[in-house]
Amino acid sequence: MILVPLLAAVLVTLTRSSLGVARVLALAGSVAVLVLAILLPGTRPFDAPWLPGIGVSFSLDGNGAGAVLAFAAALMMIPAILVATTRVAKGAATFAALLLVAQAGLNGIFLAKDLVLFYVFWEATLIPSLLLLGIYGGEKRREATVKYLVYAVTGSFFMLVSMLALKTLSGAASFHIIDLTLVTPNLPVATQTWLFIGLAIGMAVKLPIWPLHSWLVDLNEQNHPSGAADVLGSLYKVGAFGFFAWALPLLPAGAVRVAPVLLALSAVTAIYGALGAVGTNHLKRFLAYGSLSHMGIIGVGVFGMHLAGMSGAMYFLAAQMVSTGGLFLVMGMLYHRRRSLDMADYGGVAKSAPALAAFALFLIFTFIGVPGLSNFPGEFMSLLGAFQTAPWPATIATLAVIAAGVYGVNLYQRLFQGKENVRVAELDSLEMYVLLPVVVGVLWFGLAPAPHLGRIEAQSQITALQLERVATPLGERTLSEGGGGK
Repeated sequence: MILVPLLAAVLVTLTRSSLGVARVLALAGSVAVLVLAILLPGTRPFDAPWLPGIGVSFSLDGNGAGAVLAFAAALMMIPAILVATTRVAKGAATFAALLLVAQAGLNGIFLAKDLVLFYVFWEATLIPSLLLLGIYGGEKRREATVKYLVYAVTGSFFMLVSMLALKTLSGAASFHIIDLTLVTPNLPVATQTWLFIGLAIGMAVKLPIWPLHSWLVDLNEQNHPSGAADVLGSLYKVGAFGFFAWALPLLPAGAVRVAPVLLALSAVTAIYGALGAVGTNHLKRFLAYGSLSHMGIIGVGVFGMHLAGMSGAMYFLAAQMVSTGGLFLVMGMLYHRRRSLDMADYGGVAKSAPALAAFALFLIFTFIGVPGLSNFPGEFMSLLGAFQTAPWPATIATLAVIAAGVYGVNLYQRLFQGKENVRVAELDSLEMYVLLPVVVGVLWFGLAPAPHLGRIEAQSQITALQLERVATPLGERTLSEGGGGK
């Protein structure tokens, strides 16, 4: 999962002078990763010494929530590569190679079971995303790149300090998640709280939640208008996974103290993103704000710290990778026709391009959470779980779901209905191939959630047990465990 996209990126770079060959190699690499992602669940973990002197190993596990997220990323990388190698005017092969390098880093984030290894992939994936923005972005790409870099590096600094302190203060045998989980929950509550805050600063940037969110809107606005780089941006919102897989299970007492603040900020983010989408006329900023609203709901699910909510949040994270990435690609198709991202330049597109309008409506329905499509199961479970533990934040976040229906329908009406400003071309065969895996992913996640949810819940139960042990008084816990009650 890591070596194949890296090898494909090297081959694409070496053959960049022949775009046709580079395109074939890039697509072959992305398809190979998808096949591997399908085969990933049930595989044996991989563990090899890396820096044994300080307790760091190259440890990967293809089970749990990471396998589901890696599958979603692999599915969306195929249309992203196809668009990159056909719609990027200059440096298309390098663009595709950067996407493949980023995919390798994402797979490392999702599969790592060593905390230092997780951090290495977390930081390494930042490099190709910065290069895609800085080289291929819009007129204000420099300002957007600097802003993104400042947010990411500042957050990562606090996260690294907490990671290093975690092993030192706990006395864990290594940075492996099993060794850490055995001892870190026994740290004093105050220590756990400060360490959790350090991790939270870095992970909240990549969630993102208000007020650490503004880099996301600028990044999406300035990314290449084809939408291919925005697909990567949709995949790289990995902060929620960091909380779920590392911060909550390792520091449950700190999570119990800090989570109410993060829960409130997530609810604010859900509403803020929805209002931002309503108030903009820029297509990519619209999707950025709508996606931000989704991340707020995901945060509500994670920080509600209920089993159903946490599982739903990870499922929603995977599903929105598909739906949000797909809509960015559709907006790229519109830009290809009109060379504009201003909604005012569109209208009545369905008259001359009914198939494009139909696919867009399908993805808009997915984006706003219509039942039967990919976003609904995770969104519903996120809110349902949050209602069990934090009714008021869950209620606020639910208002964002209502708002999504309003701004989603409004988007379709403004772009595809009403007076036809200019006739545009219908979907061509290339664009049909681009949208095919998106549609498959939307239906797969929407109609058959059980297999993926089963893998996620197996990991959620570990986190839920850690949090339950913190919430249960020591005497009751000992009695309950001794009597076989848990």
